[in-house]
Amino acid sequence: MGILKRIFILVLFLFSFGEIIRISLGNGIVVKPIDIGVCFLVFMWFVSKLLKRQKFRQQYVFVPMMLFVLTGFFSLIISDLHLSINEFIISFLYLFRWVVYAGIFFVVYDFDKKFKINISKLLLVTGSLVVGLGYLQYFFYSSLRNLYYLGWDEHMYRMFSVFLDPNFAGAFFVLFFLFLASIFIKKRSVLIGLLLILTLGTIFLTFSRSALIMLAISSSLLFILMNKKLWIAILLGLILLVLSVSSRYFNIENINLFRIVSSEARLETAKKAIGIIKDHPVFGVGFNAYRYVKLGYGLKRDNVGTISHADSGVDSSILFILVTTGVVGFLFYFIMWIRILKTTSVLAVASIIGVFIDSLFVNSLFYPFIMMWIWILLGLNEE
Repeated sequence: MGILKRIFILVLFLFSFGEIIRISLGNGIVVKPIDIGVCFLVFMWFVSKLLKRQKFRQQYVFVPMMLFVLTGFFSLIISDLHLSINEFIISFLYLFRWVVYAGIFFVVYDFDKKFKINISKLLLVTGSLVVGLGYLQYFFYSSLRNLYYLGWDEHMYRMFSVFLDPNFAGAFFVLFFLFLASIFIKKRSVLIGLLLILTLGTIFLTFSRSALIMLAISSSLLFILMNKKLWIAILLGLILLVLSVSSRYFNIENINLFRIVSSEARLETAKKAIGIIKDHPVFGVGFNAYRYVKLGYGLKRDNVGTISHADSGVDSSILFILVTTGVVGFLFYFIMWIRILKTTSVLAVASIIGVFIDSLFVNSLFYPFIMMWIWILLGLNEE
């Protein structure tokens, strides 16, 4: 087995740890072991390409991807926020991270067919571990209150698994549900069917509204594309049944699907982001420089009593792209995904559409673990 394959297996193993292992480098820079692993994986692949003098075969993805990256970099250079060197480096590192995670697509694409089959099996194991750890967390560690000082929300009585956030966990569980459903429809395995039910349970236990919407839309799309329309009625019936049964507990704010406080907070952050977009419509304020523009607009104090993991972005990925890279960056980013959707598998199409739906409420398009899962699927199923 080659070095690239070994590193890839290690990276998938690190995926199972989620946000649990984090190394703070100060100045808002946090590195996870998986970040290092992915960076090393893509670097080794790139060096191998250079040594073998091989060309990139996926120009339809590579060109708009690089145009988006260049726009993000250019937006930082011309930003009128007068970023210090330290602020520029911090913002650039997040752009670099996006490039590295997107590079997983090219790595997986170049693997041989036999190893790609093994990758599918590894994804099955990885997703199952995250689901299993989610149930352990839900029953034995139902609140993040003791980690509030580190910037995590309390998330009481909700499943957040290794991601320490029920919304991102919910998005991942939906992606894994789609993955399992596509396998079960083809093979009708009892084990896969059991995992499918357990994964559906995790989605409900996150009490994430964005995940439920993502589940309903992306699963319906998958079942339509796989000619299993009856499954849509079954799934929607289950969702309504669970909602009616759990409604008796909606007096608890954290698990109330009609909770007002978080909805109002998201609308408020969206309004603020739209206001900044109007002032910087073409190239935005600079990729991931949003945390600094918030200071200038008086939307965030420089010295606050608690750390927050939400300081650098907005709840919506679409607004995040517009506010940081402007209309130009959004255009290249949109073209990239349109080209991908035209050439990929049914599972990948449903997964991408699902993440886009979820990203209207949560910045899931730029969440490393979601990015990694999507790019792996695209590398496996690219046609």
